[in-house]
Amino acid sequence: MPRFQTILAATVAAFSLTGAPVLADTVVKACPPGLAKKDPACVPPGQVGKSWTPDYVYVEGDRLRGDYVLIPEAEWEELSLVPIEDDSVYVVIDNQIVRVKESNLVVIEPIRILENVLN
Repeated sequence: MPRFQTILAATVAAFSLTGAPVLADTVVKACPPGLAKKDPACVPPGQVGKSWTPDYVYVEGDRLRGDYVLIPEAEWEELSLVPIEDDSVYVVIDNQIVRVKESNLVVIEPIRILENVLN
């Protein structure tokens, strides 16, 4: 039994000394090597000019990012939103009302920007 404890202690000591570099090498990197060398790094060429700022205007085909608020069906008439029959819903994101597909949050139709309505 003492031999087992010695081997176990040596193994633990070896992993504790080399644990961090081993773990660092096994981390999956999200950025492909070709994009890592670009400027700005890790941004595909077609996305360079686009930025996700609070004043971003969502267009058809965009995927929602960040927090959004689902508009209950009871409030659709109050906001003059057209009733819908498919699996889409209305949400508010970044002061915009958009209709999105419920399953994958892809914008089907931008409805309006609330700042323009309130002013």
